[in-house]
Amino acid sequence: MKKFLKEYVNPNEERINHGIISKSHDESLVTYIIDTCRSLEVLKYIKFVSYKYINDEHEIDFNNYIKSRRKKNKKDETKYMLLEDSRYGELILDFEISCKGETRRISKRMLIPKVDEDGYYFIKGKKYFLMYQLVDNSTYTTKNNLILKSLMPVSMKRDPKSFNDVTGQSYTAPCYVVYVFKKEVDILLFYFVKYGVKKTLEFFSVEKIIKFVDTCRDREKNIYFQVNSKMFLEVNRYFFLNYQYVKSIAFMMLGIINNRLTFDMLEDKVHWTERIGSIFSTNQYNYLEKGGNTMTFFDRMLDETTKRVLKLQPENTRNIYTACRWLLQEFNELKKKDNLDLNNKRLRCSEFVASLLTKEFSSKLNRIISLGAKVSIDRVEEIFKFSGDILMTQLFKSNLLRYDDVVNDMNFWNGLRFTLRGPQLGSLCSNT
Repeated sequence: MKKFLKEYVNPNEERINHGIISKSHDESLVTYIIDTCRSLEVLKYIKFVSYKYINDEHEIDFNNYIKSRRKKNKKDETKYMLLEDSRYGELILDFEISCKGETRRISKRMLIPKVDEDGYYFIKGKKYFLMYQLVDNSTYTTKNNLILKSLMPVSMKRDPKSFNDVTGQSYTAPCYVVYVFKKEVDILLFYFVKYGVKKTLEFFSVEKIIKFVDTCRDREKNIYFQVNSKMFLEVNRYFFLNYQYVKSIAFMMLGIINNRLTFDMLEDKVHWTERIGSIFSTNQYNYLEKGGNTMTFFDRMLDETTKRVLKLQPENTRNIYTACRWLLQEFNELKKKDNLDLNNKRLRCSEFVASLLTKEFSSKLNRIISLGAKVSIDRVEEIFKFSGDILMTQLFKSNLLRYDDVVNDMNFWNGLRFTLRGPQLGSLCSNT
């Protein structure tokens, strides 16, 4: 009987997901790090030029990672490095930075932990495994908000607003705002700065339905809202009454404009930039700079990794503007999602490691953005001042790298372990 045991076929064997256990379905860590580097290009001073990955450890010069320690009461510095056996690859990143007419080329070397065919790391003579992290697949909901998880959380809120047309008839429709620096900003303001009013209407596919006019020409076909004595917002009556989307776009525009608006101002991006700046500054001489800084921050809220992870059509993940349009158009359906449903969750591993580098870059980028016109090329270069073993340092701090102390055949359970701890998408805190 015993000699036939090896011939026995377990009917449940095919149900075992070996790819999850060995993490073979996970993309390369290098891929996610390159995405992080490309996300830096949202800052106009930075251009990611190229990269080179060295997999052969014999080609890596570990002298580049020797640290120095100054001994007490001695002038000489003692150089040292840990000699414990580790498996690393090396990633060489090349950037070009430009600021105020000055250009510099920067090359950074970074150690990348190598994972074996069973999903284990070998670091400092010990065997480790990295647990999966369970995160939201795309968006999650709170009581009032819909939040897209990305480099920065994109939080959108819906509030009802009411307006009267020129006949005195009152209408109500939902309007949408996003949170930037913890303040509510009318979403269309960002589009007005980026594209102007005319192209914004084209962007939302309502250019033939909504327009600014100087007189009420056809009240039977259209509904008119008065901006001032020389300007009216004209909306096609049929689409306005039958489609909430059209009504919302019209009311969001009415919520932004004021009675001092002229036709020349509609395409004046400086005017709209100052309008955004006035939300974050009380000094009118600082409106333009604050508005420009806020636009830079808004532009970088969607990172390259999130673009790939979101299972959407490419036209909805091209940039933060297409992503916000998708959130607005699908708000009702996305708000119905259950945050606790596993169908709305996903596992990540290598992406989590790269997010530690994203966290490091993010805090530095925000400091550069806050400088505005005072930025210098030296301050931009400070973004790249980090040690070559930064990933390993951050990885051990995360508490998600676990020592493999299992000495029997049950160690395959390690590949199925996951956690909710660690940095989440759109969060800079260490635990959530």
